[in-house]
Amino acid sequence: MTELGGWIMARLILMFKEQVIKEFPFLKDSMTIGRKPDNDITIDNLAISGHHARIDKTGSAFVLNDLQSTNGTFVNNKKIASHSLNHGDNIQIGKHLVLFLASEKEKPSEIDMDKTMVLDPVKQRELLAKQASGAPETQKQEKVGIITFIDGSDLGEIQLTKKLTRIGKSDNSEVKLSGLFMGATAATISKRPSGYTITYTGSLTKLRVNGQLIKDSARLKDFDTIEIGSYKFQFYQKELKKS
Repeated sequence: MTELGGWIMARLILMFKEQVIKEFPFLKDSMTIGRKPDNDITIDNLAISGHHARIDKTGSAFVLNDLQSTNGTFVNNKKIASHSLNHGDNIQIGKHLVLFLASEKEKPSEIDMDKTMVLDPVKQRELLAKQASGAPETQKQEKVGIITFIDGSDLGEIQLTKKLTRIGKSDNSEVKLSGLFMGATAATISKRPSGYTITYTGSLTKLRVNGQLIKDSARLKDFDTIEIGSYKFQFYQKELKKS
């Protein structure tokens, strides 16, 4: 991972059979994964070693190390001994998947980082906005929404740069999805000064945010999980550097 101007906020998403089990914010210099309960991420499965793997944060990089596990550690279907993680990497441990997500954030100068990390996103944004209010206009950074597919569809990562992003099987859709019941425009994501909002457009394909059925609109928050038909992706925002 390349050096970034801000600090890096990372999360690990533990999944099993494409279902999210739990999210783990990376709040320490090192996190361990394994079967024993003293791990930071405990996976109670006999195919997983007691202490299976460890992720170390060194500067802006996150390095995954296999701890001589019995069945090995894989990243994007390749067996590794040590690997520098990039945003969107899939870590396979036994039959479980750990999705690595990282985004750049502007480092607060007066707020304790550990306390900031455990705040919910709304309170965190409020605190950062208060700090930024006294800064010169030239130091403010624009945020852009990102959606990252986590369903194995190989659609990767898409930036939401337009005021309206259409999702569906129409050729005019910015995010083109397929499927028998997929609507020409199944949903839209609008970019507003207050943030991003996803809207259901009434197609046969269901729209869910964090497992909840959406029949109209929903305000999106960092690391919300969105499902449209068989597709699943996560939303987050990152700051764009101004030239």
